[in-house]
Amino acid sequence: MFKSKIKIVLDIIVVIVIFIGAFWLGKIAQQNIQIQIEVARFGYFGIFIVALVTGFNLAVPIPAISFLPAFVASGLNLYLAILIITAGETIADMVTYFIGAAGRGLFEKAAKSKITKRLDALRQSHPLLPIIGLFLWASLVPVPNEVLVGPLGFLKYRAYAIFLTVGSGNLVFNILYAQGVIKLFSVI
Repeated sequence: MFKSKIKIVLDIIVVIVIFIGAFWLGKIAQQNIQIQIEVARFGYFGIFIVALVTGFNLAVPIPAISFLPAFVASGLNLYLAILIITAGETIADMVTYFIGAAGRGLFEKAAKSKITKRLDALRQSHPLLPIIGLFLWASLVPVPNEVLVGPLGFLKYRAYAIFLTVGSGNLVFNILYAQGVIKLFSVI
């Protein structure tokens, strides 16, 4: 039990260090031409790859939007960067959805379990409740969406509903986060 608490504390420290590093990189990139050139060299494709990779990462859940200051300081468009980050994260979320959906067939016994039957009944009686919950989660919670998206795939929620919900939630989260970062950098 003590080791698990230490692991949680260390994970939190790693996340904080990465966030501080991202902010520091953004601040340094504002003044360092070489960093701006390197970030700009990878451009929007680089942003997309960063978003895709961070969208899959459950171990260290660092949103790609954390690196926005470095992207913008390198001359990349703020709004386009937000849209590309949103696209990369949403694609990663949908891969998780399809893994969850495929998992239902692989785990036939689990799919017939008592809890799965209860969740299916809940889906039938309150079909929008998990979708609303997913939107709020994706919009406001800085934890990977895979926590909810995979199980919703397992429970056979419609892919287009998940795509629209998680995509719009990611966009709201990224806009809110970007606004916070912009205000923070204007204060610093």
